[in-house]
Amino acid sequence: MTIFAPPAHPTPREPDPSAEPRPGRLVALRAWAPDVAVVAVLAWWATYLTWGTGGREPHLLSVACVLTALAWLAVRPERSLSPWATLPAGALAVGACLVVAFSPTGWAGRDDAAAWVLAAATGLVLLAWVGDEDERAHAEVRRTLLLVALLGAGGAQFAAGWLPWWGAQDPEKLFQGTFYWHNQVGIFLAAIGVLALATVVRDGSLALLGWVVAPLCIAGTFFSTSRGSQLSLLLGFTLVLALVGGRALLPRVKVLLAGALGVAVSVVLTGPPFFAERVSPTAGTAARSESFVGNGVTRLEDWAAAWQVFERWPLTGAGFDGFRAATEAVGVGARAGRTAYVHNGFLQGLTDGGLLLGLPLLAVTIVLAVAVCRGLPGVVRRGEGVRVGAGAALLVLVLHSGMDFDWAYPSLLLMPALVAPLALGPVATARRRAAWWPIVLAVALLATGAWWAWGGGLSLNAPLG
Repeated sequence: MTIFAPPAHPTPREPDPSAEPRPGRLVALRAWAPDVAVVAVLAWWATYLTWGTGGREPHLLSVACVLTALAWLAVRPERSLSPWATLPAGALAVGACLVVAFSPTGWAGRDDAAAWVLAAATGLVLLAWVGDEDERAHAEVRRTLLLVALLGAGGAQFAAGWLPWWGAQDPEKLFQGTFYWHNQVGIFLAAIGVLALATVVRDGSLALLGWVVAPLCIAGTFFSTSRGSQLSLLLGFTLVLALVGGRALLPRVKVLLAGALGVAVSVVLTGPPFFAERVSPTAGTAARSESFVGNGVTRLEDWAAAWQVFERWPLTGAGFDGFRAATEAVGVGARAGRTAYVHNGFLQGLTDGGLLLGLPLLAVTIVLAVAVCRGLPGVVRRGEGVRVGAGAALLVLVLHSGMDFDWAYPSLLLMPALVAPLALGPVATARRRAAWWPIVLAVALLATGAWWAWGGGLSLNAPLG
């Protein structure tokens, strides 16, 4: 009975595809997860967060915190970044939460604390994402994606501000964009305009994007009537012109042409066929020129009042949204109760959060400034235009925040975190094993921020105690 005997050479059976493990798919998913998560963060910032009164509408900030928490889990910045980056940023996030716990305004300022947590975490995620040495092949693509997000946000902001401004048919009216205030839309466009000016020196389609966005941002900065933003744009333009391209002449010619095109666009858009009569692009600025000295004196008075508030609550500050009530409680003189903002981001940090917030903020600023300045000579020598432009944009953002309340808008508070990775270049080291607690702390802080910011909005004034 050999009929049931197995053949001497059995026919090989085809493997069942459904029963075989597919490690390739898991590896691909892990490889794509950081890019997908970070691009989601960038897209949310460039659109809904910026369009919703600069992030001050309810729920928008919460979504940003959730997306950033997912990005942190995918990128794991604690594995590749130096403690010089993680410790100051971590102290900034923790300090903001401690201000809510111990300051006089307490719970009322929780949405502001969420914005600081988001900014600190976003900066670390992006630094690790664009500078991961294990992903050198993707680093340039990632920096390009970050640059496109910034330039695209600038172009979209101009469009959002131009349509209602044009519809009002009065070139002297304030150009406010989706921030609904001229100074903040002005510095938003000015910083991105500086970055776009440096982008035009590149080759390819990215340079074309710079040629489109730079003139629009320059025109929008003129239309905003914000003198501080216009001066910031001029400073950034001068730095890019002086430093871009090393000793080469052509990059500087391109920057000059892009700047001239911006002026030409602003002239075209303030006359027929858009308006019945031609008006100077700076007509709105000239109409408000008499307030320049008065605004300067007022700011000095507010800065002096801020120092008095800090002396009253040196450790915790008066709390987020507490400056107006604090000036009345301290009795600062004529400016008591007159404004909700110090008009200086660093002094606002001291008055809102005392040393808990002010010291980490100062540490982050110093570390960032030292890192950018150390790399600048090599960047100029190699002719890295985008890094030059990013450094100039970072400088104008920080300087303008020193004379206005830019950081009251989450979208603007995140801008240094978005621009810094382009200015610094690769900073991450080879991946290493890390303790469990940094990722738990980061996700817990972002989850807390999402909870705190859910009902947040345009609250400016909170009671003390």
